[in-house]
Amino acid sequence: MRYFKDEYISHIKEKKCPAGVCKDLITYSVIAENCTGCLACKKVCPSDAVSGELKKIHEIDKQKCIKCGACFEACNFDAIKVE
Repeated sequence: MRYFKDEYISHIKEKKCPAGVCKDLITYSVIAENCTGCLACKKVCPSDAVSGELKKIHEIDKQKCIKCGACFEACNFDAIKVE
């Protein structure tokens, strides 16, 4: 507790994982300003959670998302954020 008190409180009270490692407490989303609609994230998504057309802003369906991080890794434009 001495070294990770803030992180512990964030987990318990805010239900968020600042380190982005607890799958139950993170979500993936698209940063619209950065998304070029290149389809890279959509192509690698194993759960078909990413929707969108070529050159249009994509979206991630949080219900379908299995939080594998494939979209985050595939994006070359920093358009996927982990919260």
